[in-house]
Amino acid sequence: MTTRTSVLLLLLLLGVLWNTFSYSEALVFTSVPNGPKIAATFASTMHMDSGFNGVPTSNYSGEMFNDDNAKATNYFLLGHFYPPLVQNMNLYLRENHTFYELNGICRGIPSSQHYGDIFAWTPYSHHVGSSEVRGIPCDIFNLVAPIPEPQGIKAFSNLTVWSHMVNGAAIPLQMDILVDYTEGSTHFSSYSHYDFFTFTPVTNFPSQLFDIPTKCTATDPVGFLCNSTDPDGTRRMSVYNFHNAGVKSLANQNIADVIGDAFYICALTTANVLESYYLSLWDITVNSTYGQYALCNEVKGQWICTGGNLDTVGREATAGLAHPSGGQCVTRPELGEWFSLPEQCQCDSTQSIGNNGCAWRVEKPIKTVSGACLAANGLLDACMKQNAFPFSYATAVMERAMNSTDPSEGGCPNVIPSSASASASASASASASSAPAPASLSASSDGPVSRADPLTSVLQAIHANGL
Repeated sequence: MTTRTSVLLLLLLLGVLWNTFSYSEALVFTSVPNGPKIAATFASTMHMDSGFNGVPTSNYSGEMFNDDNAKATNYFLLGHFYPPLVQNMNLYLRENHTFYELNGICRGIPSSQHYGDIFAWTPYSHHVGSSEVRGIPCDIFNLVAPIPEPQGIKAFSNLTVWSHMVNGAAIPLQMDILVDYTEGSTHFSSYSHYDFFTFTPVTNFPSQLFDIPTKCTATDPVGFLCNSTDPDGTRRMSVYNFHNAGVKSLANQNIADVIGDAFYICALTTANVLESYYLSLWDITVNSTYGQYALCNEVKGQWICTGGNLDTVGREATAGLAHPSGGQCVTRPELGEWFSLPEQCQCDSTQSIGNNGCAWRVEKPIKTVSGACLAANGLLDACMKQNAFPFSYATAVMERAMNSTDPSEGGCPNVIPSSASASASASASASASSAPAPASLSASSDGPVSRADPLTSVLQAIHANGL
């Protein structure tokens, strides 16, 4: 399946928090800078809530430290994503790299989007009125501007800040960011609302404040293994993979149970993406002394897994939303499960689990259904009708599709040829070269979030405008 973490977390879990930098620096400025210039080196306590297509998805409270001189931002947050799921989240943005720490697990984010000035847009804003925030008189400044996108895609930002003057300095109290995105018949919007409670411009921070934790930069995060609760240390299970037609193997893939995949599909998938993708159900056996969940992505034409234990099967609760360690060793059926299947520990058809260190084996492919059939059966409608974790309406649609071929029962036909083989390593190699770019990291247009993110980074636009 296309990888479930990284930009999935950035777009929704981390949400507009991280991508606000993108808005600030991606906009096509058409006005003369005459709005307030807000300090780019500051500390503040804050609260942020955000949503997607008008539905609240997350809220966080904590601290933000921003050092424009060092090109560094730290967030230390506690909050909820699709309440009542609780997250401890730290985010470290630097000029050339970004790390996020979620419920004790820290990983690098392989992306071009990193540090940026969250308030870079305010000098180009227009005064639109006055108001009060928390009893403090303030001025309101707004900017509506397009975001550069490839031909055929339209994206606009509507940004508003409520600020007041203290000793000659503009101090933000609130900020709203709205984004509308249209590609063909697909339209969605996101919003983010910030409250800044103790915004304080800073001249110099202690350098150690921006030290990256060593667990974030470990090149081989093998970590620990779980104690298996299964009598023989193995577990046979059915797992789902939401994928492009090119993926025919589970090697170097991230997979899930039905709750985990329903979350992934409901959180990110639009109608045009769903109709071009497939959902496969597999029967596999794994070594259940799980390691840290790895992120599996396509890099330069090959699928690789990073950021986890590559010598065994990795596990975490859906989106790492359990404690401790993202749910690696904690069984929380109500949260769902995500797994990583590194190719280097795959058993061939003659091996038992544990033989020569192999940790997982495909028993058989069970069924593959088309996204078009799922769409016709109302999968996205089920997502939106409930729009709350664990998306039980959506899981019911997915299970009916797998359990029957009768349309009157919500069934879908099996679109896998009966002669397909799933266990050969040759199949894994073929899929590595022909598989689609993963939705969470790709710049192509065939994945759930693979199109240019409407919250996309465009630091160069600010630089081109001479800021």
